[in-house]
Amino acid sequence: MEMSDILQSVSPSDPSDVVGRFAAADDAAVAAAVARACASFPAWRDAGSDARTAVLERFARIASARVEELTLLIAREVGKARWDAESEARLVAPKIAVTLGDGMKLVEPLAPAPGQRATYRPRGVLAVYGPFNFPAHLPNGHIAPALATGNTVVFKPSEIAPAVGAWMAERWRDAGMPDGVLEVVQGGPDTGRALARADVDGILFTGSYATGRALLEATLDAPQKILALELGGSNAIIVCADADLDLAVTEAAISIAATTGQRCTAARRIFVERPVREPFQEKLAAVLRGLRVGAPLEPGVFMGPLASLAAHARLEQMRGLAAAAGGERVLTVDPGRPPPYTGAGLVRFEATAQRHPYQREEIFGPEAALYPVDDLDEAIAAVNDSDYGLAASVITCSRAKYERCIGRIRTGVLNWNKGTVGASGRLPFGGSGKSGNDRPAGVTATLYCTAPQAHLESEAGFAPSALPPGMPRP
Repeated sequence: MEMSDILQSVSPSDPSDVVGRFAAADDAAVAAAVARACASFPAWRDAGSDARTAVLERFARIASARVEELTLLIAREVGKARWDAESEARLVAPKIAVTLGDGMKLVEPLAPAPGQRATYRPRGVLAVYGPFNFPAHLPNGHIAPALATGNTVVFKPSEIAPAVGAWMAERWRDAGMPDGVLEVVQGGPDTGRALARADVDGILFTGSYATGRALLEATLDAPQKILALELGGSNAIIVCADADLDLAVTEAAISIAATTGQRCTAARRIFVERPVREPFQEKLAAVLRGLRVGAPLEPGVFMGPLASLAAHARLEQMRGLAAAAGGERVLTVDPGRPPPYTGAGLVRFEATAQRHPYQREEIFGPEAALYPVDDLDEAIAAVNDSDYGLAASVITCSRAKYERCIGRIRTGVLNWNKGTVGASGRLPFGGSGKSGNDRPAGVTATLYCTAPQAHLESEAGFAPSALPPGMPRP
């Protein structure tokens, strides 16, 4: 890209609404941003935790006071319904408190014995890649711990949500962030590739498996760069025969369709014990059919459009594969509006075998499949028959059944009587397989933002009696 290239953000809910125009960074611009962050690193590192905390806390106060402004911007730029956009906007400020509290406790110095100590140092310059589905909250989940632990940051917002990224950077400047400590580079894939090649010390990425894999390949000859990858999922819900069906249906519907299905934790596979399969399907189809689709800022709207026409095309392509996979289409809701608006979809399978791309690839939209199971053990095996390992939920009245799933279901998040889309910033958040590389974000993000250094220490002088046999005294 040339710096003269312009990245234009257009609202998916109104093609006439140009949210903003931003200069796209070419290789030289990316290198310059990284150089500024590198030059600013020693002073920010040496400023000390009190000075850094003061900036972070001012940012939290500003973000808290401007929730409404951020809510409207998120809704306009990526199409989130107002309730959804506001929920995200309200997550920004609390992340600071979690980071400065429980997060920083994880990287406090260790002193297990006299003369033995370990400290945690900042890594240097960290590149943060933001996603479009949570354009404020998710990059903030990397940026806040990176800054708190003394790193500087080069932030590349999603090319679908550059205005939200710019808004976040402006609030950090309002909070008194020194020049060069937080740099922003706008652009598409070319900008992202340039940042991965640049002289950064780590890459903190949230997005698709394909892009995460490309970043991994781009850094194979740079083992000093730490990668923290959160790459999405094909998430599952188990509905046991003893489940509260109204609860199960509600949690499943929210997990399928919140954010128009564009969450990395969205439910794609639902395994239902046979005795309740039919009533569960009937209730779930009715709820999905009744979800209100509309312009993001209209009152009472549950979900807005998908974030782009390209996202809509991908969803329709995947939906077209359901029959070839052996599925029976139960439901496809007509949103009554043009693309990228869409409605919820539901498909039914008669066996738990999951071999077709429709069943194995991530689908980023409000689409899910129902599978019958005979018992909990069959359900656990079916959940694990996936290349992804991010989130799963178990809906049952029995804690013992849920506890049986812990350690047997291979996901980073496992919930009980809560949908897959629920998460807490006070807990780790991440997955394995195609869902990530076991460097969870959430409260544990401070760990990958730092590197431990071990110390053996002594104030004693020379002791001749400590010399090994056969070694002469100096």
